Amino acid sequence: MVVKSSETRDWLGCIEPKSVRAVMKRIVEDLITIDWTVGQFFEEGKRVDKSSESSRRTSGLQSFGQSSTLKPLSKFSTSQIAGSPREFADTTLSSTLGKLWTEKVEYFSSVQFNRLSVTSGVVKICLKTLLESVRLKTFGKFGLQQMQVDCRYLQTLLWRFVQDEKLVDTLLDEILSSTLNRCIEVQLMEPSVIELICEVT
Repeated sequence: MVVKSSETRDWLGCIEPKSVRAVMKRIVEDLITIDWTVGQFFEEGKRVDKSSESSRRTSGLQSFGQSSTLKPLSKFSTSQIAGSPREFADTTLSSTLGKLWTEKVEYFSSVQFNRLSVTSGVVKICLKTLLESVRLKTFGKFGLQQMQVDCRYLQTLLWRFVQDEKLVDTLLDEILSSTLNRCIEVQLMEPSVIELICEVT
């Protein structure tokens, strides 16, 4: 489902995003079903470094920062992103160097007998699939903006299904980073617009 949605979409010629893609909503719906089903047989399990609800609403995928963790876009403006080739190269280099200090994600690590461990495994594989699909495509301006919207939507919801929500931030950050590197016309959407689209979805 994830691969097909990426392969069949015209990322170069798509229109300005007005909503979250249907496949992203389907991913969340399927995870809710899996979460409920697994919960009938296993205990919940323990979470790591639980963040406040307010930080989940306001931080992260509004934009892409200079490290491998999600930062507010206000610190990394559209003009900086869409500046000279040298500026963009410096930004890409900073992002790459930041990944050296990021804990490596083990996509196929052992699964414990609890609900959060099972759903965390599903989320990791799902986001890894999306990441690999992005690496095979070329994006236009609106394609990049659509991915911004989709990633922000996932960030606000997927934390419920993982033991460590930093995992979601790291993977979504990689997806956006790859999208930026594959984009021929880098112009990010304003954070306030992204939030509005996600809220009305």
